[in-house]
Amino acid sequence: MPTKITNFLHVSQTTGTTALTTAFGTARVHDLGAFRPTFTQAPFWVGIVESLSLQVQTIAGGCTKLIIRVTSDAAGNESIVPDTEADIGVGIGTATTGSAVFSAGIGLTNQNPTQTDAIVYVWAKTNVGTATLKESTVVWRE
Repeated sequence: MPTKITNFLHVSQTTGTTALTTAFGTARVHDLGAFRPTFTQAPFWVGIVESLSLQVQTIAGGCTKLIIRVTSDAAGNESIVPDTEADIGVGIGTATTGSAVFSAGIGLTNQNPTQTDAIVYVWAKTNVGTATLKESTVVWRE
């Protein structure tokens, strides 16, 4: 009889307003915190980033898309997900709010045997104009 394989889904969410423009910047980032697996697979473990959802408000200046980059370092130099863009689905009741959803399917690892978790940072910018990043949510599985 085959072995049953179970996936564990995890959600990490960050809130707090961050002003976005057409350029990445050190102040335009959300720290999505520590990704810690349910079962440690010493010395390394691997998970998969399934999706990212970014909620924005005060959309202005013709902004219609968000561009993100996901990194494993606070300086934004070690990419996990390269620059990726998605349309902003504006709110039905309020046209200056909306969200962009990204499908990733990218592996995530603790990168060294002494590290028990992984920190993920999502950087964002607009295609034109401005918006305010209100919330970032990532779903990942192990």
